[in-house]
Amino acid sequence: MDRSREYGVTFNLTLLHAALLVSGFLILADQFSFPEILRASSQERLGLFQQNQTIITGAYYLMALTGLTQVVLAVMFHQSFARPGSTLLQLALVSGILAGVLGFIRWPIAVPYLADQMAQASTDEMRAVVGLLEGLLNRYAGMAVGEHLGFVGQGLWTIFIGLAMFQGRLFAAPYGLVGLILGGLLVVSSLEQLGGAFEVVGFLSAPVSAAWLGWLVSCGISLSRTHADGAGPSFGILSALVMVALIGALIFP
Repeated sequence: MDRSREYGVTFNLTLLHAALLVSGFLILADQFSFPEILRASSQERLGLFQQNQTIITGAYYLMALTGLTQVVLAVMFHQSFARPGSTLLQLALVSGILAGVLGFIRWPIAVPYLADQMAQASTDEMRAVVGLLEGLLNRYAGMAVGEHLGFVGQGLWTIFIGLAMFQGRLFAAPYGLVGLILGGLLVVSSLEQLGGAFEVVGFLSAPVSAAWLGWLVSCGISLSRTHADGAGPSFGILSALVMVALIGALIFP
């Protein structure tokens, strides 16, 4: 069966997913000192948030939408392999969906409320309470759920999809190999949120996430060039250059 239309939709979805993440990240880096601000005090974070609340909320909403695109990507990649009984692909589907639902939605919904409460607080005690609530929300919904479990889900999805790429003709083996490496690094980078000795891996988060986006778009390009018989294009010098260029452009924008 010719699935070229479906593969084209998946490719376009990878572009949309990357565009939403990159746009949101660049706006937040400029207006909110992201991601360093996440390790600042609650009062500093809420104060800066309120100064640029409209644009920060919009940027976070863009990133929150990537939760939806990630879920759809997980489904589309699952269907692309056309192996409905595969345990490996079922695990990939579950991991990909979990990665999507554990996202950024707390920022456009909960944080504006806390920022308003901080601004209206009339005593140091009230400000301390609001700061405590925001700090708890940031550590639980942000660090534990979003950054830790979210990265674990994303890493596992990438690993399972990478393994599936070695089985069949849909993708050339290098896509699977790069996926396995990046998926493993995503899981490792998620350990930062456990604190202590694990904080040393924190430097991996941004470059590995950027490299992952480059890999994802490269996979989308490969899918869009899949032959009518279901065989993916060969991986030659041009494919390697495209992947390296995409990864490099996203790591060093």
